[in-house]
Amino acid sequence: TGSPAYGSTSRPRPHRSPTRPPPGPEVRATGVVGAGVLLALAGCGSDDRAVTPAGDPPSLETYTTVVADHLGKEPRIVEPWDVMTRELGVDVDGATLVVGRRDSVDVAVAPTTSSPLVCADESFFDECVDLADDGTGGRVWLGWQELEPEEDPGVVYVIDRRDGEDVVVRYTGATIEGDPREQDLGVTVEQLTALATDARLTLG
Repeated sequence: TGSPAYGSTSRPRPHRSPTRPPPGPEVRATGVVGAGVLLALAGCGSDDRAVTPAGDPPSLETYTTVVADHLGKEPRIVEPWDVMTRELGVDVDGATLVVGRRDSVDVAVAPTTSSPLVCADESFFDECVDLADDGTGGRVWLGWQELEPEEDPGVVYVIDRRDGEDVVVRYTGATIEGDPREQDLGVTVEQLTALATDARLTLG
C-alpha cells in the first residue's frame, strides 16, 4: 500500500506566524489572546459557532518545555498562536515558538475536526502521508506545501489525529522542495513527530 498523495492546483496557503521582533536570547511569553467568536472552515459543518473544548489546552509554559525537550534547544521567542485553532473553528490558543535564526515551530491542540488542515481531505496540502500509528490508537500524518517562488517558501505539518483531539505541529523556515524527510531542514520530521505525539500536549 502506498502513501496517498493529495494534490491541488488551487489551494489556500497557510497563514504566516506573527511578525518576529529582532533576535535575542530571551524567551518572551505574552498573555493569552482573548477569546472571541471564531468561524469554522467552510465545509466543516453547518454550525458556524466556535467549538469550546471541555478540557483545558496546554499552557505556553508546557508548549515551551515540550518543544525544548524534543528539539534540543530553548525557544528564543514564545507567543500565543490562534491562527490554526481559529481556522479549525475552536476557541483555544496554541503557541508559536522561534527556535533558530530562521526556524519557527507552531503547535496547537484542538478537538478532532474534518478540516483539510489535518489531512482529512485532499484540498490543502501538496501531499499528505500516513506515517504510522501513534501508539495510542491514533494516526500520525505528515503534510506539506512546497515552495511557490516569490510568494511562499513552503511549510511542513505533522498531525497526530488522536481519539477526540488533533495535535498540529507546523514548521516554517527552510525552503520546502519535495518530501521534507529527504531535506536538510532546521529540524527533522522525526523531531516534529515526537513533538506531535507527546502525551503532555492534550486538552486534558
